[in-house]
Amino acid sequence: MNRRAALIAVALASLLIVLYLVLRSGGGGGGEVSAPGVLPTPTPAPEQKVMLLFLGRDGLLHPELRMVSLPAETEQRVRAVVSEILAGPSGRLLPVVPYQAQLLDVFIDGDGHAFVDLSPPDHRLEGSNIELVLTYGIVDSVLLNCPDLVGVQILFGGHEVPTLTGHLDLSAPLRLNKGLIATS
Repeated sequence: MNRRAALIAVALASLLIVLYLVLRSGGGGGGEVSAPGVLPTPTPAPEQKVMLLFLGRDGLLHPELRMVSLPAETEQRVRAVVSEILAGPSGRLLPVVPYQAQLLDVFIDGDGHAFVDLSPPDHRLEGSNIELVLTYGIVDSVLLNCPDLVGVQILFGGHEVPTLTGHLDLSAPLRLNKGLIATS
């Protein structure tokens, strides 16, 4: 009888160990089973306050603060900022892009320069102020919200352009220009 009791005790202990391991691993049958290769839904980026620059009636760039889902990854931050600029101002300010532009692409080189590719204008733009406001409304908004970047170059339709209206050199990345931002 001692032998029979010992076998029952060993079997019972083995069953308890197996039951413990199954429950601990989540395989108890009551939990969710995910299909192989299915990725979990990404968590949205946290909302942060950004400063976007839009045109004022005085011809200068004026800040508009806005809460935006802003990813940590720099390229995605640039996309978020430029998308907000292209959506236009929410208040009394005017857009900096005077046509219905689309953001085509964004990439960043190893030197900290962002390249923002916009759809080209559907008509010829004219005037130095249009060129300055469009360019620095985008460049300064990106640089103010992405401090790890040192410059931004705007491309149109996937191509570098030497200038947009003949007044500003757009053939290389531009740095922050606070001279066009209103002080009040």
